[in-house]
Formats: sequence, structure tokens, C-alpha cells
Amino acid sequence: MNRANRHLAAGDWISNRFAIVRPIGQGGMAYVFLATDQVTQENVAIKVMKDDLSNDQEFIKRFDTEAKAASSLDHPNIIKVLGYGQDGDLRYIVQEYVEGMTLKELIGEYGALDYTIAVPLAIQIGLALEHAHHRGVVHRDIKPQNILITRDRIAKVTDFGIARATNANTITLTSGVAYGSVHYFSPEQARGSLVGEQSDIYSLGILMYEMLTGKMPFDGDTSVSVAIKHLQELPPVPSKLVPGIPHGLDQIVMKCIQKSVEKRYVDARELVDELDAFLVDPSGVYGVISGQSDWEGNTTAIGLQNAYESNFGKLREVERAINERRRLRTRDTAIMVAIIIASITILITIFSLSWQRISASLTTKTVVEYQIENYVGQTYDSVASRLSDAGIKYSVRYVTDPSVREGYVVDQTPGVGVSIRPGSTTITLYVSGGQNLITIPDYTSRTVAEAKAELEQMYGFKVDIVYEYSDLAKEKVIKTIPSAGQSIASGSAVTLVVSDGSPMVTMPNLTGMNLAVAQAEIVRNNLVNGPTVNINPIFDPVTGQPVGFPLEQLFVINQEIVPGTSVIAQTVIKITYGTLSDYVFHLGSYPPGYVPAETPAPVETAPPA
Repeated sequence: MNRANRHLAAGDWISNRFAIVRPIGQGGMAYVFLATDQVTQENVAIKVMKDDLSNDQEFIKRFDTEAKAASSLDHPNIIKVLGYGQDGDLRYIVQEYVEGMTLKELIGEYGALDYTIAVPLAIQIGLALEHAHHRGVVHRDIKPQNILITRDRIAKVTDFGIARATNANTITLTSGVAYGSVHYFSPEQARGSLVGEQSDIYSLGILMYEMLTGKMPFDGDTSVSVAIKHLQELPPVPSKLVPGIPHGLDQIVMKCIQKSVEKRYVDARELVDELDAFLVDPSGVYGVISGQSDWEGNTTAIGLQNAYESNFGKLREVERAINERRRLRTRDTAIMVAIIIASITILITIFSLSWQRISASLTTKTVVEYQIENYVGQTYDSVASRLSDAGIKYSVRYVTDPSVREGYVVDQTPGVGVSIRPGSTTITLYVSGGQNLITIPDYTSRTVAEAKAELEQMYGFKVDIVYEYSDLAKEKVIKTIPSAGQSIASGSAVTLVVSDGSPMVTMPNLTGMNLAVAQAEIVRNNLVNGPTVNINPIFDPVTGQPVGFPLEQLFVINQEIVPGTSVIAQTVIKITYGTLSDYVFHLGSYPPGYVPAETPAPVETAPPA
């Protein structure tokens, strides 16, 4: 494959097996294409290493080694690696193709996810990590861009062990031990220490924080500034940003993102068990951390080597300066705490006196306001029931949302946290009507222009076109992918497989060949054996039926199509045959290469005396 990897286009082939349909994305290390496996006729996703990495021997070695490790993983929450290989300078990995969106896209579209949605997704990711960790594979780059969400809300983790990004949002130490996207990687990755299973747990904690709040806990102008925050700071608990998140879930997230490895969950199974228990009893106590908190612990960047890049030397200096400022602030903090306590005492006294005067003057009944909750991700029936019981007016609008099951709320107005008086404001609930499914018509033998126009303009599909040889006339549709009769959502991709006409083959010279050999040669040249005619049939005088001869005694005397002529593949070939004597009689010579047996000389005898 000589074409630059980024320029692969529909109709290009990889390893004479995978036909490119269209590009579907790219990451720091690879371009991703939708392709069709011509052996299985299934759609696959092919990740092709970027051109600028193809000469990096260290990266190539790591790519190959870890592709093998990833291919050993087999779990419903992990994108299955089907194989890997090389076509010329092009290195690629073949994965199962999953329709859906990345978790990053989901968060970008909907913002903070309700915990009833976020927690089940986190459990699935945790189960995927548990499976990988048991097989000695650490992901090292858990982030929402590497999580695919199917239309059935199944989370699938991708890029296991090959997530060494190469963009500005990644810090890679010269020692080669720290990989990962800076917004999600662990303190030990920031320090350049070796990473393990609990590094993935930390990254999952950051991911859970983003799902629940719609924001990343640590952000900054540069990668180094974000890394410092991973080392030195703890973010506010998620419920500070999104009221209504249960305290127990706050604690689970904060335990995941502890600076000290020892204070995080021991393994992914322990985290999954707590998330499972939380779903059963959200009011329970979870995420208990023994010993002093990370806020009080030593966060000095241990293990940084002199050989590290200059950015990390600066990171250590900033870290030590922050620790020194904390020590100097201790005295001021104590004074401020005393002042705050005194102020609170005075305010409580004033409030008590004021409340007594206000309550005495009340002559009308207080109207209790209703605070709007987050209904997104809940069923319409359950939300409608609760609103009716509370005396809240509501209306419903149905929308098409392929990513959300039918009957679930996808949006609401007013938003979460707004206070309203019962009967004064109508809450509008936007409810998924499910996927707008359309059954694909049968376009076989119709022109590609006609089929493409109808699919795009009438049904709203995205159409790709691939060509292959066929008996159908050129530019006629052979089939669609997905096939006719299947129902898919409007806006989905449909591939038209179109005839490029029949390939041409050269007619071989069959004359003089043994009949059996000639028939095999016809098949080998992508032609079809047609009727055979015996030039001089011999009939049995008793039965009147033709007398048969063994095939090895029969030879081709004539063929219907002249040798060397270009014919369409799968053309039916008619030949005339006969015995050796028939061949010699009609053509005046023996077949090419045939050596007749020598006739023995006559034996001379003496005349009688």
C-alpha cells in the first residue's frame, strides 16, 4: 500500500482482504477507517498507524507487542481486536465495528449525566478493566474518547495498551514509563513512576467526575499546570457542582482519585462492588478511606530522575513552593477559623431573634416551592407520576434520539435546581420516541445514481459507494450494506455495492488437450464448462446407445471461441472432442506432446520347403 495512510479512500484495499468504505475518525497515533472484511463480509474498524510514526522503531515494537496483548482480551465491554498486520509500510489493527458515539461526545451533547446513567456506565468500564488487569494488561489512557457507547447503552473500552498519544495534551517522559492524556492520568504517571492497575482506577475516577458534573476536575493553560494539579490539589466533591448527587457517590469518586495509591480501591472489582451496592442503596456509606487524607499527606514528586525533560524539573520546583506556602498559611488559617466561628455564633443569635418576630407576624399560609430535579435518563412514566403527585404541571414533547431508548427523558425545561410554585410553571419533558427506524429497500439491479439519490433525499441516509466485479451491468447495484429488509435509524450510513462490470479473461488454447485437462483449464481461467460434442460417436449395435471411452482416451478437436480472444469471465465454453484416431483424421497430426507407441517390426519366416 503506497498511498499515504491518511489518504486511504473508499475502494482502497489493505492486505487484499479489507476494502475501505470511509474514514470514521483519528487519534494521536492512528487513522480509523470503516472497512469490509471480504472473507466474512462483516464491517470492521481498521486503525492504521500514522505516517509520521511508521519509522519510529521503538513505537513500532510497542505497537506490535501491545497489539498482541490487546487481541487476547475478550469481554463484552471491550472492543474486540480481531487481528493485526502489515501491508508494505502500513501497519494496522483490525477491530470489531461498533455503531454509537464516544462517551466524550455524549457528555459534550448532554452535559452532566444523571447518576442513574453514569454509575451503570462506570460499572461496565470497571468490569472491562478487571478483565484486562487479570490478564496483565494495564490501559494507561482511560478517557471518554476511548469509551464507545452503543445504542443499547453498552460501554465498550478501546485502545487497550496502545494509547500512547502524541499530541500536546499528552506528557511522555524520556524514561518511557509515563503515557496517558494529562487531564486523566494519575499522579504516579505525572511523576514518571511505573503505573499499575490502580492508575487505571484513578483515571476512571476522573472520568466518573466528568460524567457526573460535565466538567473535568483539573484543567489549566498547559499540560504541566494540569499535571501539578493532579499532584497537589483535590477538586470539590461532585455534589458541590451538581446538587443532588448522593454523598456516598461523592465519596466513591474521591476515593478513586486519592493521590496515594494505597488509599484508592485495591482493584477494579472492589470499585465495581461498591458501585453495585450504591445503586441498591444510594443513602449508604461508601468510599471509606483509612488513615490521614491525601490533603494532609506528602505530595512531593518522588522518583523524578535528572534525565527527565525540563518541564518536569520545573514541576518539582513548583510543587515544593506550594508545600512551603501551605506551611506558612497554617497560622493564618487558625486565626481565620476562630473569626469564622465567632461570626457564625453572632449570626445564629440574630437569625433566631428575627425568626421569632417574622413568625409572629405571619397571617397567611406559606407557599412551599418545588425545586426541579434532574429527570434526564429516567422513564417518562415515573417522572410524570411524581410531578402529578406534587401538583406540578408538565407537558411532553417526543423527539428522535438514536442513543436513548424509547420512553426515557432526554432533556427538560426549566433546568435542574430551578424553584417553582405548584401550578405556576409548566415543566416541559423531552422524551425519546426511540430510533426513527427505516427499512432499507431492495435496490438490486437499479442504477447507482437512482439508489443514491433516493437513500439520501428520501430517507436521509449517508451513502457510501464501493465497486466490485459482477455479472450485472456496470453501474448497477449489487446489494446494500446493511442488506435490504433491515431497519436502521435515519442518518445512518448505508453502503451501495455497485457492479464494475465483469472482468475480462483471455481464452486459452484447448485444442489437443486431454478432455479432462481441458475442462480443468476452463475452470482455472474463470470460465464455465459448457456442452461437449463427440465428433464421431460410436453406437452399441445391441442397445443403440453411444459407446463411452475413458476421458484419458479423448482429446479436444475444436473449441467454439478462438484462442487468445478476450471474453467476459464466467463465459460458457463449448468444445468438440473425439478419440485419438478422430483427432488424427480431422487434424492430420497427433496432439501436441503426444508420442505414439512404436509399431513392432514384422518377424520374417522361412518359406516352406
